[in-house]
Parts: sequence; C-alpha cells; structure tokens
Amino acid sequence: MRTPFSTVALEAFLLSIIGGHAVSIQHKHFHAHHFHYWGNSTAIQPASSTSAPATTATAGLNPNAVDCQVMIPSNALTAEGLSTPWKLLSPCSQAVTCQQAFAEAAVIDSGGQISIYHPLIIDEGKTPQADPVFPVLGPGSQIALFFGFNGNTLTLVDSNGEGTNTSPILKDLQCVNGLPGTQGDVFGQVSWCNTEPFWNAVNAAVANGQLNVPSLGTDSLGNQCPSTRSFEIIDQDQSDNLPTKYLLLPDGSTAQFTAANQAKFTSAIEIDNASDEALIADFINPAIGCTSFQVDSIDDPGAKVSALSTQELQALIFQQEPVALVPLNDPDTLLTASQTESPAKTNAYRIGVNQPQLGSGFNTDDGSPTNYCNNLVDIQPRFLATFQSKFMSVTTPDAGIGNNLFTFLGNRFIQSFANLGCTNKNIPVSCTLDSSG
Repeated sequence: MRTPFSTVALEAFLLSIIGGHAVSIQHKHFHAHHFHYWGNSTAIQPASSTSAPATTATAGLNPNAVDCQVMIPSNALTAEGLSTPWKLLSPCSQAVTCQQAFAEAAVIDSGGQISIYHPLIIDEGKTPQADPVFPVLGPGSQIALFFGFNGNTLTLVDSNGEGTNTSPILKDLQCVNGLPGTQGDVFGQVSWCNTEPFWNAVNAAVANGQLNVPSLGTDSLGNQCPSTRSFEIIDQDQSDNLPTKYLLLPDGSTAQFTAANQAKFTSAIEIDNASDEALIADFINPAIGCTSFQVDSIDDPGAKVSALSTQELQALIFQQEPVALVPLNDPDTLLTASQTESPAKTNAYRIGVNQPQLGSGFNTDDGSPTNYCNNLVDIQPRFLATFQSKFMSVTTPDAGIGNNLFTFLGNRFIQSFANLGCTNKNIPVSCTLDSSG
C-alpha cells in the first residue's frame, strides 16, 4: 500500500457504478518502489512529513535517505536472537517516518497454535530504555520473520554487512529480499526469513485439525467480510508490510509496543508501518462490522494482535472467488534492474505470503495483469460506494491523501490502477481536487 502521488484531498469522490460516466485519468508512471500512503511522523523529518514531539537527532543521519538497511543477528530464529534489538543502520533512523522499519515474528508451536512476537528495531548506536521481552518458545516451534518499511527499499544485512544473496548467515536463515540469486534485486519494502518451513507447519496444522482458523465473518450488510486477498480492498502491491507498532521515545530510541511500556513511557509516541495488513485490521474492518483474526502476543502478555501471517492464512482458507493473488504486474515483483515482469520473482513473493505458485492448477492462477485489473475495477468501486457513508465517518489514515477513510481509499484505488499499468477499462470514478492539486 504505497505512494502519495499528490496531496489530493478528494473533497468529492463520486462513484457512478450503474450507467456511470467514466472519467479520463492521466496515468502517472513511477519507479516500482514507492512510498507508503500513511504512517506516523516524528521530528527528524524530510520535507513532506508532519510535526510531532521532538526527538534527539544523531550525527551522521540523513533525514532524506529512503533506502535503508536492517542488521539481524545470526541467531534471529531463537529466543535470544528475537529479544536482541535489531539495528537500523546509519544514515537511517526510526525517528524519520520514511525510514522506519518494522518486524514481526510468527511462531507456530508443536501443538499447531500461532502466536506473534515483535522484535525491536532500534537505531544503530542507541540502547533501548526497556529491554525487549524475552520470548518463551516451546520445543519444535517454527518461526518466520517478516519485515516492513515506510521508505523506498529495505535491505537485510548480517553483522558483516552482507545481503541475502551473499551472506551465509542470511542464507541459513532462509532470508529473501527479492529474486533469490540476483544481486541487487529487491521487493522494495518487504522481506522475510524462514517462511517456507513456517508455512509448511501452519498448513499441516490446519489440515490435521490442530489449528482452527476463524471464518472471515459477515459485514453489517450480511456479506462476507473482506480479506487481504479481496479485490474489494487490495491495492497495487497487496499482502505487504505489517501491523507492527513501536513506541518512539524522546531520545530517539524505540521500545516494544506493550501495555507495560506505554504505562512507563508516557511521553512516547506510537509509530507504525503503513500497511495493507494494518489498513484492513485497524480501519476497514471496524467500520463495516468485521473483526480481524487475532492471536496471542508473546511480547505483550494477555494482548491479542493482528498479524500478516494470520490474515494471509485466513484469506487463503476463506476468501471466495475471485481471489486476489500477487500478479505479474505487481511493482514489488518486477525485476529491479529492468522493471519487467518476472514469473520467478512473482513466485518468490507468493512463497513468502503463503500463496500458490503461478500455474493453471487448482486454487491458483497465471498471474494475468489483465484479469487482475479487470477484477480491481469491477469490484472495488462498488464496495467503496456501498460503504461510502460509513467510510466518510472514519478518520483518514493520512490527511495528505484523503480527508476521511472514504476519500483515502478512493485515491488509493485510482493510483493503484495507474501503477499497475491498467489501461484496459474506463474507471467509474470522478474526482474533485483541492487547492493543492
């Protein structure tokens, strides 16, 4: 979910679904890896960010950098490694909105139950004011690591500065940053580690009845609630980023977003990853009477949390046709060097989020950009129109994109259509822009 293409407020977002008049929209072409639509801002800022409580800057930081690195330890899949603060390397800082990085560790135990831990990412050279919670992991647990980012590209590196294609450490962790084996190729904001063993264990637990996944439920009108694979709510790069949150402290350090830390650090502010996963869990579902699949938080005992892993699993099991699966024209799956479609990279992305590989067999598709675009324009505007009044009463995730949730989602739809290169249909949408264009 990405890129403010303009500061369109969309004072009027008019959907003419039946017999409507399509509008001509200038398609804008952008680099494949765009910035997210929304996220909390802080004091060390690029020109486009908003104000927030001041934090202490560190020498050597560059507030305009948009490509960052996170260093993860060799034992990242252990309790010791998970509770070791992971480093966001200079010149980037967690105090800069477009440099903020986030992590989620999904754990399935030997009994087939999923729980979530949120490893802490902190600026290189800073010490956390509250040690991360030490997770208790049962024997035989499988762990997957997922990463999200609010900037352009996030690269995983080991303690020697080597990336996923050259580092023996990251290869042992089965980390994937882009097309495996292709130096310099990245998905963009997302990456993950050890997902294949994790998803294999999860899918087996579902198949043998150990893991019971709740249905999507029904919305306030009696329709199936949307999932992360519903054309009602997907965008140009579906199934990306995380609902993870951190606390940003006045000294620029970060802390896990737990009840204990919120009570302890009353001057801290919340920072979050601008993600599709959080958009559905925190904004769309509550507005239409739906509830996201939540599981136990390991780092915040007693709390239930949404997660990329649980929402993707629920979508896999319950999403009705047509199912939105990552297509060949997803900007994240285009080859970084040539910006061309790649079945191999698309499959690598799908593996990370538990989607079937490209093909013509049961429960899969061929990744057709045309089909994806057709479904997007046929389904999403009608969904937005159906819940227009409800969405208009919900606070926008980003006031620079829309003045409420409805206009935000409308702008997101239009720009996703353009960024996917969808030119095959007229869009049943008209926009009235504010003074900033």
